[in-house]
Amino acid sequence: MSKSDKLFVTDAECAARIGISTEDFKAMLPTLEKSGFPVKDPLFNEMHYWPAAKAYLDKRAGLASSFTRRRPPEPVVKDGKLW
Repeated sequence: MSKSDKLFVTDAECAARIGISTEDFKAMLPTLEKSGFPVKDPLFNEMHYWPAAKAYLDKRAGLASSFTRRRPPEPVVKDGKLW
C-alpha cells in the first residue's frame, strides 16, 4: 500500500496532502472542526479518516454539487424498454 492509499492519516500527513505545514494545519484544526471537518478517530490512534477530510474540503471548495444529484435522473428508454 502506498502512502497515498492510507485511509487514516496523522496531522502531518493530512497537512502534507492538503499542501500546508503541519504547524499551520494544527492551528487551523479547531476552526475547521467547528465547521464540520472530521475529528480524529480514537479507535484508529487519533488519526483523521482521509476520505472524509477530502470530502469536507471538496464541499468547502464548491465541488459537492458534482457528487449530489439535485433531481432524480431521467429514465432511459432504449429499444422501447425502460433501463
